[in-house]
Amino acid sequence: MHKAAFGQHANRVKKVQVTTKGPSRKQAIIPVHNDLAESIMGNTSTHVFQINVQLKNVKSSMCSEFICSCSGGIAIVTNIVPNPSDLSIIEKYFKSVEGINSNDIPSPRLPQSKSYLKITGFPYL
Repeated sequence: MHKAAFGQHANRVKKVQVTTKGPSRKQAIIPVHNDLAESIMGNTSTHVFQINVQLKNVKSSMCSEFICSCSGGIAIVTNIVPNPSDLSIIEKYFKSVEGINSNDIPSPRLPQSKSYLKITGFPYL
């Protein structure tokens, strides 16, 4: 009766296809200490605007969308994966910001790895 009600798919077991991804490659991470990250996060809209102005000046297709804090620093989320010249523009900008010591700003980098969690099944009785 079950097979008649559900047809040929009656005996098929559905697999759960759930994954969560790690950090996107469409961001630049600047590892800074917490005090410096807090001072940068206090004026994020200005930083995003000024980074985009400098990127437009060199005719880059990348633009920054927003800045957020992450563990161990700040992340500049972009529309595409930044290339090395885009990363150097971001670095030059943050080293030129008043109130920030240029020696405290390391070079921005891309996330080094992607991780994910895949749920393969649920035990049931």
